[in-house]
Amino acid sequence: MNIDMELYKVFYTVANCKNISKAAEKLFISQPAISKSIKKLEEALGIPLFVRNSRGVKLTNEGSIFFDYVEKAMTELSLGVTILDKIKTNEYGSLKMSVSTTLCKHLLLPHLKTYIHLNPNVKIQIFNRSTFETLKLVDEGIIDFGLVSQPFDNQNYEFIKLMDIHDVFIACNSYIESHDIMNSDNFFTDHTIMLLEEDNITRKYINKYLILNNITAKPEIETGNMDILIEFAKLGLGITVLIKEFIQEDLTSGNLSELPVTPPIPPRAVGIVYHKNFPLSLASKKFINHLTNQY
Repeated sequence: MNIDMELYKVFYTVANCKNISKAAEKLFISQPAISKSIKKLEEALGIPLFVRNSRGVKLTNEGSIFFDYVEKAMTELSLGVTILDKIKTNEYGSLKMSVSTTLCKHLLLPHLKTYIHLNPNVKIQIFNRSTFETLKLVDEGIIDFGLVSQPFDNQNYEFIKLMDIHDVFIACNSYIESHDIMNSDNFFTDHTIMLLEEDNITRKYINKYLILNNITAKPEIETGNMDILIEFAKLGLGITVLIKEFIQEDLTSGNLSELPVTPPIPPRAVGIVYHKNFPLSLASKKFINHLTNQY
């Protein structure tokens, strides 16, 4: 049975006001229009809903039963509108994102606390995944967006750049001095090289640089976590490649030193990626706006 929702609204208002003229004033429509709507609803349901009395109108027994259900529906609709209003003002909502361990620590966490403080009722779900795994989650629509590093080649994505990062060769001063690296003919073959594992997007970017520059570098230590490489470098285990922007404090303090390499590794971008075919929620859009304003 298809019944115009407006008829339910008229019925609900008349039942609450118990008077057609008052209901007409509240709905900003004429009394004849109210009466016509009630009659139309009663005909559609096949049962009388109101009886007239000296004070106005009164629900029939059947009308009272029907009113209980209409009232619940109207309450739920009102709640839905309220929630949507809260979502629009970012008081409520949810978002799902994915980010690698490194980008989570250095790119997301510094600004997440402020966002949570400003939007305590927004539910945030975070997946800790590599860039390639994040892109798969984006493709499947499991997450709203991901924080990733380029390059990746796919026309299905939108990418919002947050900043450029620079991959640099790093070692601690004790390793540099004890191994006389600055006088080494080829530190790529003469010394211990430590890199991320092969399936990491940063490792693929480094491999591309090495191949383009005819550099042979066989890593003796491989790990899936850049923070572990940082600690290995501080211990003096060898030479590694790290993101300069993420170890600036160690470079400034002298815990680590950048090794001059010609040509330098080209910079690359890190930012937000989402699928062109999956619209972002309002909460996601506002979070992305919050993050982009920090860079």
